[in-house]
Amino acid sequence: MKNKIAFLLTLSFLGAAPFSLAEEKMKLDTDGDGRVSYDEYRASKEAAHARQFKKMDSNGDGFIDAAEKQAQKDKMLAMRERRKQKTE
Repeated sequence: MKNKIAFLLTLSFLGAAPFSLAEEKMKLDTDGDGRVSYDEYRASKEAAHARQFKKMDSNGDGFIDAAEKQAQKDKMLAMRERRKQKTE
């Protein structure tokens, strides 16, 4: 395990990190000009929000009602509890 960490740290210092943040950001460059514009950045955030809304709107009516909001809250609490149990 220590060897893997040392190897990954070495790669990151050499500029060849396997999961480069710069590479992730460039996925937002939808027009391929090598730069991420504000519009490209905003569009990616809007798409993420739209996906999240669609997940929460379980009946697909275009609204999130109290029951759907509570279901999302219950789901998040259950996820936190599972993570907590894993660390104990």
